[in-house]
Amino acid sequence: MLSIHEGSLSKSARRAILAGVSLVALAAPATAQDAAEIGIADADYSLEALIEAAKKEGPITVVDATGKIVSMAENFTAKYGIQATGVKLSGQDQQQVILREATAGSVRSDVFNMSNLPAVTSQIIEQGAGVSWMPPDLKTVVPAQYQTPAITSLNPWVWAYNTDVHGDKCPIDNVWALTTEEWKGRVAIPDPLLRNETMFWFNQIETHDDEAMRKAYEAYFGKPLETKEASATAEWVKGLAKNRPSVTRSDTDVGPIVGAAGQAKPFMGFLSSAIFRDAKKNNYGMGICADLKPWVGQLTPRVAVIASGTKHPNAAKLFVHFMMTEEGMAPQLADGKISSNQEAKMPKEEASGVIDVLHQLHVPHSETSQSDFAKLQDWQDFWIVNSR
Repeated sequence: MLSIHEGSLSKSARRAILAGVSLVALAAPATAQDAAEIGIADADYSLEALIEAAKKEGPITVVDATGKIVSMAENFTAKYGIQATGVKLSGQDQQQVILREATAGSVRSDVFNMSNLPAVTSQIIEQGAGVSWMPPDLKTVVPAQYQTPAITSLNPWVWAYNTDVHGDKCPIDNVWALTTEEWKGRVAIPDPLLRNETMFWFNQIETHDDEAMRKAYEAYFGKPLETKEASATAEWVKGLAKNRPSVTRSDTDVGPIVGAAGQAKPFMGFLSSAIFRDAKKNNYGMGICADLKPWVGQLTPRVAVIASGTKHPNAAKLFVHFMMTEEGMAPQLADGKISSNQEAKMPKEEASGVIDVLHQLHVPHSETSQSDFAKLQDWQDFWIVNSR
């Protein structure tokens, strides 16, 4: 098992994780929009040429779902002397902004680091609102499956518990426990209706790994699953929804609910690895549910998308390049994000220890991302009906 306390992963270990530990087929099929040339052409590319061209353009606005985009933009400005402004927007808000600005023909946001891969491949690129660009000089350090579209990082989301009450042992070892009376009203999650990545995850599990959910049911309850639903996954989602979880606006709100001191019966929670930084800073106890079956959580890819109508194409490209380096992604690596760049190192101070359970996280198959996008409304309706 790899340890975060070793300070960094060896190159061979990172390659095993990024390319060999079930992180398969994140890249979507190439489209005409993916290959669109903006700024200097790849045939004329060098980093030096890109920097020179970028410095002749105006300031850029860069968008991500994490507040760390602000410091990333500041670091970019300090390095290249090109003004970049970082803006934090949720995945859904990012989609609305890039599509709305494209429709209006008034592009003000140049670069997005987007977490909703199915929306990127099925809507944003297909409609020509954004393009994917992979820096040619980084292709040797980023696995091929992360190059089309350009995946900058993988964001771990995990099931977490209160360590003050339960110590180093998670109180559950199977996700089906969250559907039982014992955990009714004691699970905190970001509202799935505000986080499409959750709905996409449900569809991914049903499409590719429903048998694992069925086996986990039998392992937990000691009998085969009998359900009128379309899948074991749907039965689990229904059970979770009917158990009245505490629904929050974001995972920033989930952390304190799980880790707050003085709880006799603390909550379980679903959140990103970044929230463990807050737990450490605010001194509340929270740990990852290691060895939870069938998965400890999920990995969600972040995709670099350049607005098609940007007036600063080379500066936008340079920021994508910056994000895909250890230096550029450093603020997010400290939050437990996994860079697609095999040479990027995990900082010693990363608070969650997620690297130890990386192989236990569910990984999406983006060859079916169009199905995820197409069935989004179905899963949303299913959640609404069963959470009443």
